[in-house]
Amino acid sequence: MPTKAPTFFAIARQPKWIGALLLALAVAAIFALLGQWQLDRAFTKSAPTDTDIKISTVNVMIDSSHVFIAANRLQDGEQGYWLLSNSRDEAGKSVTLALGWSPSYAEVKGEYDALKDSVLVQAFMPMKGVFLPSEAPKPLDSKQPYLLQSVSLAQLVNLYSPDKPVASHPEYLALCGCDEGMAWPPLRPIKVNYAQTDPINWLSAFYFLEWTVFAGFAVFMWWRLVKDQLIRDQLETVN
Repeated sequence: MPTKAPTFFAIARQPKWIGALLLALAVAAIFALLGQWQLDRAFTKSAPTDTDIKISTVNVMIDSSHVFIAANRLQDGEQGYWLLSNSRDEAGKSVTLALGWSPSYAEVKGEYDALKDSVLVQAFMPMKGVFLPSEAPKPLDSKQPYLLQSVSLAQLVNLYSPDKPVASHPEYLALCGCDEGMAWPPLRPIKVNYAQTDPINWLSAFYFLEWTVFAGFAVFMWWRLVKDQLIRDQLETVN
């Protein structure tokens, strides 16, 4: 009498595959928790309003070798530009600074050239402003690599140090002038409005999708291994 071919569920009920399933579910749960954490981070900045804006003061040393211009900066209903610069705080972390705003590209480009060519005193200086979330990266212009279409810290950190990773503050500091007048003369202080920032941290949203895929893949791997065992057992039964 021919031996009955095993079924998928007969294989899956074996103790070793039940244990493997529990392990796969545990791994999937960890990945799901990591995904939930990234999802929470993706929408962290959607809640604050103008009245919630917190002024911060950070002591930094400006890195004039890494200066950029950010386009499409809306202020008082007028499009303009920001002057950006890398810096490092007293802990050695990179802090991206948005130094000031101007509606004139020529003015910002002049300050860009002046800062690039300057010899700044290597000392920590207090910078007062508002920390803002990173934006989604946009493609660079090969003819004007210093002119950015967004303020993406992931993109900027790679520009600061393309060969090795650097520790970076998770947000950038926009100098608002606050009660001290001009932020970076002759540029105007940046008027911070959370409505003008991207409410979604797209990098965290991408990581959420990535962790979700990993969670599903952990369970899929268990199914695939059981399926392979089933095929081997069926071949042995036929032979």
